[in-house]
Amino acid sequence: MNDTEMNGVTEMNGIAEMNGTAEMNGQREEVKMNGDAHSPTHDIFDGLNGLSGLNGLNGLDGSDRVATLEKRVQKQEDEILVLQSALRDILRRLQIQEMESSHNKSSLISPNSTVHMSNGKRTTVTTMPPRNRRSTGPPIRVTNSTSPRSSNGSDSVYAPSTPSQRDSSRLTPDPPSRRKASTPQQQQQTPTLTKWASNITVSSGDSQPSLSSKEAAYNTEEGVLRIYIKGRALHFYAPTNFDHAAIHTNPLSKQRLKLEWVYGYRGKDCRSNVHFLPTGEIVYFLASTVVLYNPDEQTQRHYLGHTDDVKCLAVHPDRITIATGQAAGHDRREGRHQCETMNDTAEFLAHVRVWSSVNLNTLRIIGIGSFERAIGCLTFSKTDGGSLLAVVDESNEHTLSVWSWERGQRVGEPARNVADPVLAADFHPMDDNVIVTCGKNHLFFWNLEATGTLTKKVAIFEKHDKPKYVLCFAFAFNGDVVTGDSNGNILVWPRGTFKVAQCIANAHDGGIFSLCVLKDGTLLSGGGKDRRIVAWDMAYQRTGLEAELRETVGPVRTLSQGKGSMILVGTTRNCIMQGTLDLNFSPLVQGHTDELWGLAVHPHQLQFVTCGFDSHLYLWDVLSRTAVRCMDVGEQSQCVTYHPNGDLIAIGTTKGKWLLMDMVEQKVIMEENAGSEIISCIEFSPDGRLLAVASHDNAIYVYQGDEASHRYSRLGRCQGHTSFVTHLDWSEDSTFLQSNSGDHELLFWNGAQLRQVPDASSMRDTRWATQHCTLSFRSSGVWPDGADGTDVNTCDAHGDILASGDDFGKVNLFHYPAAQPKSPCYSYPGHSSHVTCVRFLHDGARLISVGGKDTAVMQWSIVS
Repeated sequence: MNDTEMNGVTEMNGIAEMNGTAEMNGQREEVKMNGDAHSPTHDIFDGLNGLSGLNGLNGLDGSDRVATLEKRVQKQEDEILVLQSALRDILRRLQIQEMESSHNKSSLISPNSTVHMSNGKRTTVTTMPPRNRRSTGPPIRVTNSTSPRSSNGSDSVYAPSTPSQRDSSRLTPDPPSRRKASTPQQQQQTPTLTKWASNITVSSGDSQPSLSSKEAAYNTEEGVLRIYIKGRALHFYAPTNFDHAAIHTNPLSKQRLKLEWVYGYRGKDCRSNVHFLPTGEIVYFLASTVVLYNPDEQTQRHYLGHTDDVKCLAVHPDRITIATGQAAGHDRREGRHQCETMNDTAEFLAHVRVWSSVNLNTLRIIGIGSFERAIGCLTFSKTDGGSLLAVVDESNEHTLSVWSWERGQRVGEPARNVADPVLAADFHPMDDNVIVTCGKNHLFFWNLEATGTLTKKVAIFEKHDKPKYVLCFAFAFNGDVVTGDSNGNILVWPRGTFKVAQCIANAHDGGIFSLCVLKDGTLLSGGGKDRRIVAWDMAYQRTGLEAELRETVGPVRTLSQGKGSMILVGTTRNCIMQGTLDLNFSPLVQGHTDELWGLAVHPHQLQFVTCGFDSHLYLWDVLSRTAVRCMDVGEQSQCVTYHPNGDLIAIGTTKGKWLLMDMVEQKVIMEENAGSEIISCIEFSPDGRLLAVASHDNAIYVYQGDEASHRYSRLGRCQGHTSFVTHLDWSEDSTFLQSNSGDHELLFWNGAQLRQVPDASSMRDTRWATQHCTLSFRSSGVWPDGADGTDVNTCDAHGDILASGDDFGKVNLFHYPAAQPKSPCYSYPGHSSHVTCVRFLHDGARLISVGGKDTAVMQWSIVS
């Protein structure tokens, strides 16, 4: 064994001892590579040839002995399969080690010395300028004149930084002149190795550096790019005709994204968040985006100043100024490249933003560092023209504080509310400095003294049953406080008192989720369990008008006065309805209600489908910007794809089943199990003959379709991954597959023959129909410095642009191919959760992105 092989074996032994596990069919079995562990071969000899293996069979009859031996042999076969998989991985890595050994013999020298003599041969090495590995400055983010967290949501540019760049105010990608290049004769005679120094960012208080401590390198002679993900070396082969100079100068994309439409609404766990504005717009929020939607003109505007989930909303008495409160978001350790200074880090804490609904400019940022977890409730004062803002956070004490928002200063000291959740807070419209809060086991009346002290009065229920929750309240025209509770009762508390004056028992079957006083004095109550909306006159008597919402849209969450006599209703299933009690309510906004993963675009039309853990499939139309159809598929869905003809879609579920649905007939025509674990991705071949179904059991199941019957039968499965499969791509000729896995592998397959292609270099010139694999030569640049292998969830390409979605709620736009490590990009806010999927429409004019837990579907237009 030569030195190269010895080095490879030593390295693999180290890797095996560190990792020590191999994942096969969803189970993890420990496999030691140093020969000390008990070998499956020993089990075979002990069970078949050794006497000790048969001692346990004494006393059993013949049939039991045979059954026991069969079980033992089956177990041994499984162990051998695991060992074979591990050995294949070792051989593959040894092959890569041998390929690089000739280049590793030449030592890397300083940037000023580019020629090194080794064994009588002249070797040229090109290195990138070294970077300060202990720098506290993360990668540079450059924006245009407006902050990326400003109202208009301008894009941000992210690029790896050098010491000189950190002192610059503009983006300057490393020019070729800064790298010493070899002559063409030298490039032909000897390999040229280009390296990118890893940019380790350590914020104050961190005790450990970033995970990626090794350098990316590109071998121009072999056309091999090496990057490191979580300390693991990954090798990608450049196409034969690839311009090697492009690896140094990957430009920014010439196109940009502009948020065009947001599908969905957050009503499942937020209250009082739908309001009608004098501009004719309805304001509400979803994810980190506040939406101003004009249903008459079918337009949307978006306030994008927040950095994480918006949790509450209040409208100023002038009906123009708006305050929104957000949850605490990613800090420097979590967000890595999202913020570059401590001031930006502060904006990822829970805070309130006051902004104008006219020009979407931020007027004031309040309370950074003063609130914990999230903002739960907001309200402007009424009697003084709205100069004060009361805020309740979601800390353990649910602290109530009052702020002079125009000055950005707190008035007095905050008051601890209760340990139980606070569901609503509002200033009294007639009494100065009186604030009412309600929630679990309480109804409080607060008075703001001249000294800034908040004093509390507890409501007295006397003979009436005290409810577990006071869910909502409203102020009548005469100043009465009217409450709705979890017992279904409406209680009236006269102005200036803390005792019940009137009780309307059993006003609803179940809890009353919302109360609203219309401009004519009518009181509306919205039920949860019964989904009814009931009207009451000013004497709190029924008017006889009521309506019941459909079960599909869910119970009432919030009620609000709309345009004219219209009523706006937000529901717990994330819908916004509009209508009157005399007429039916129709949906204005619809959306998913649970974690969202599946997205597929129509191959010929401007439509797309989404699916998620709420078991619903939505068909959306891009031009009308509405949900054309909503279907219950009966299973939590993980992924979806369109057949090339556009009439069929395949849906992968979380329980190992995949469904084939006819979109014309709107019915499921086939169900098939592909293992018993999550179907992580599913893709039709470009010709529609084959269907690849990737599972969390580490296998890719391949099915062949019958064009006449639209039935698919299993051909077999591709096995070789040692972790769950995450992404798939078909080649343009429908022959080959490339796939990524959870342990950061890129493997190639012959889809029809169900065989792995062991020589990755032979696939370098394969043309792929899609670019969904985040780990490949053309998409390697989407990974930020210090990535842990899960930061980038999705990508897609169209023409010369590549989009990706990450764990930090950002949609990123790159030039394609993005082969330069840590390629510069434009980054766009809007989502508040991990972006699970991005897809370009077939014409390339728009991009669709979906969030995970934020359940948001966002439509972006491509602009130059």
